[in-house]
Amino acid sequence: MKRMTEAEFRTYSITGNLYKLIIQVGTPLAVYALFNCLFSILDTLMASHLGTIDVSSVAYFNQLRMILNSIGSGLITGSMILINRAYGAGRNDRAGELMNILIRLILIISAVFLLIIPFSPALLTLIGTPQEFIEEGTSYFNVMIVATILNFINLIYINVEKSRGRTSVIMAVNMASMILKLVLTAIFIYVLDKGILHIALATLITYGAFAFYSITHLSRKGSIFRIRPSLIIHGGKGAKDIINISYPVAIEDSAFSLGKTVVNSMAAVYGAEMIGALGISNNVCGLATTFENGFSDASSSIISQNYGAGRPDRAVNGYKANIVITLSVSILAMIFLFIVDDFLFPIFATSRNGIDEAFMDMIKRIFIFDMTSCLGLAVNGAGMDFLLGLGKTRITLIINFLRIFVLRIPVLYILQRLISDGATALGVMMMISNCAIAVITTIICFRLSSKLLREAKIKS
Repeated sequence: MKRMTEAEFRTYSITGNLYKLIIQVGTPLAVYALFNCLFSILDTLMASHLGTIDVSSVAYFNQLRMILNSIGSGLITGSMILINRAYGAGRNDRAGELMNILIRLILIISAVFLLIIPFSPALLTLIGTPQEFIEEGTSYFNVMIVATILNFINLIYINVEKSRGRTSVIMAVNMASMILKLVLTAIFIYVLDKGILHIALATLITYGAFAFYSITHLSRKGSIFRIRPSLIIHGGKGAKDIINISYPVAIEDSAFSLGKTVVNSMAAVYGAEMIGALGISNNVCGLATTFENGFSDASSSIISQNYGAGRPDRAVNGYKANIVITLSVSILAMIFLFIVDDFLFPIFATSRNGIDEAFMDMIKRIFIFDMTSCLGLAVNGAGMDFLLGLGKTRITLIINFLRIFVLRIPVLYILQRLISDGATALGVMMMISNCAIAVITTIICFRLSSKLLREAKIKS
């Protein structure tokens, strides 16, 4: 996609062909998401080289880290809804002001997170973390808290570039970061023979380098989204609006990650290795879901900008185009994964002590059902990004609450009493929750679309 100025992309966003627009903006995001998932799989693979307890510890603590990450990312997501609306409406000064208020709020959250570190062992014990995980991973968790704070800066930069349509830049910078992370992890594990703490250090170094790059580019003069210290310190009104639209997203993402932690705890009754097997299955399935989500992610900004520009009809058509694109991509990705799964799983089940046949069988039994839910995730993802683009964050909060606390945890509780095989119970739980929530989200989105189109017709 040709590099456009911020003004040129705004015009293209609210007038261009929606299928072409979503594909052009979404393809670099989808490619980045795919490679991000591949590198995550390779990261998991290197952790599995240390042993099944190590890889299970990494999977467990990453879910806890995602709870903290969700607070900041939810704030950023909600803020970008307002920023994109102002940008779409041509209110550039307001977009820049909201951008700097967002940075102020992120700095406050980061300071609070740093206060958690001295109390992390007591906190981990309080939430019922398995003792072998606490012994192995407390230092890992503490380092990842700092890495998460640095990543907030990167998430702001990524969202700004997405708003400007410069997703090829996002892809290039993130690819470079992932390569650095992978090289550092490989050196620590295979060359220096270190443990999971050094996996976290590799992440910290990578996020730090990316944050330096992000700050440099966010400080460039002439941009609508430029960092301005005076606005960060003495910024005008807008913090309350940002918090009001963001807190449902933050709660939603945190609750979703917390729900995954509860699921991991429920899976632990079958042994700590089952947590690792579930995490590996989710990562492999993520090759399909993250690729399709790249297009949905692009559509969210486009929908928000068109809605802010007074074009609800284009916002609805963007949602419909997104469903077609993500479903098509999902089908192709599923076919590919079913072809290569027999090659992937033996790699994950191999550690310093050789291949673990029982562990590999666990992964396969979860994956059979987990993979079938990718179509549901595609439809649900398109709907959730449509709702986010419109600023309906309270609705997305309710939907994700239903997904975890109605369609996932209670369903797993029932399945554990009906199905003796733990891996099968976990796989069926993933399939039911991901497909059922897609139906609910689609009904809500179609009703909302009809309402928007009726209102637009009356106004015209």
